[in-house]
Amino acid sequence: MDPDPQAGVQVGMRVVRGVDWKWGQQDGGEGGVGTVVELGRHGSPSTPERTVVVQWDRGTRTNYRAGYQGAHDLLLYDNAQIGVRHPNIICDCCKKHGLRGMRWKCRVCFDYDLCTQCYMLDRHDLAHAFERYETAHSRPVTLSPRQGLPRIPLRGIFQGAKVVRGPDWEWGSQDGGEGKPGRVVDIRGWDVETGRSVASVTWADGTTNVYRVGHKGKVDLKCVGEAAGGFYYKEHLPRLGKPAELRRRVSADGQPFQHGDKVKCLLDTDILREMQEGHGGHSLRDPPQFLGKTGTVVKVFRDGNLRVVVGGQPWTFSPSCLVAYRPEEDANLDVAERARENKSAGARNRAPVGGGRRQTQGRREPFVGANIPP
Repeated sequence: MDPDPQAGVQVGMRVVRGVDWKWGQQDGGEGGVGTVVELGRHGSPSTPERTVVVQWDRGTRTNYRAGYQGAHDLLLYDNAQIGVRHPNIICDCCKKHGLRGMRWKCRVCFDYDLCTQCYMLDRHDLAHAFERYETAHSRPVTLSPRQGLPRIPLRGIFQGAKVVRGPDWEWGSQDGGEGKPGRVVDIRGWDVETGRSVASVTWADGTTNVYRVGHKGKVDLKCVGEAAGGFYYKEHLPRLGKPAELRRRVSADGQPFQHGDKVKCLLDTDILREMQEGHGGHSLRDPPQFLGKTGTVVKVFRDGNLRVVVGGQPWTFSPSCLVAYRPEEDANLDVAERARENKSAGARNRAPVGGGRRQTQGRREPFVGANIPP
């Protein structure tokens, strides 16, 4: 599994309320858009690990669950703001080259792709099923046809919105002063670095400048008069905090993992648990005993899943959870692994690799809901 620098939650992503939402109208109502501006961290009492802080376009700034205790308050609407791009893909509707954000590929028609905006605007045959690619490196997720599914209107800082200076404003009196409104005339990318991440605003005195709405996780504007930003299919957006599976790593001859290959699983336990859904269904300990250890592929199933023996015990893995073992990375590991397997059961008191990296008996700080204390 090759590393994907754009996998996971990042500041700058644009989000909407998700499947576990229970926070009333903090987002301005369903269809309201916000920006991830801060990631939770271990040890924080207000924003613990696997939570995020969102700055909503309407001005509210609060924290939400992005996998914390298994809950997902948010859906990812757009990740073009963090630089996600599919360099060699063209949207077959709007003809934009180097598709930015998520890619939507038709499963019926040959080589037919849509960008997020065209997909959500019902371009192409609604009876055709599509695949969603969250990044250029992620595995496709098969979706049901859009036909008959409800679409939710998107509202917030889009072309035509009325705005005032926001939480990250650092541009002096360009707006004419605190509380002076302007009008969004365009949403664009910042050079070639990010997409749909800045807004061009014309102020009352006629001056026009560009301001951040997701670029580098900053939000310079607050919406006081929403504009329509299209639509979205709630059922077809990924849950924020549920990692996209990466494409299966292939060997030098272009084939997936094969019988006899040496592999390792190095993922965080929580991420592993989510990525293993539907790929073996075993209950994972914290940390699981195979984490960081070398195993051997003993069977490749038709669906791509792998049967791997680690320490004499078989496990079923999604291939996206594994990396190929490279002897040069640790010349002694394979020898030590075989020695451990040959030892008696009484010698198995040694802690598993990585076992001291997580506190298994300590309690997490209680999640304080969608409120950040002053």
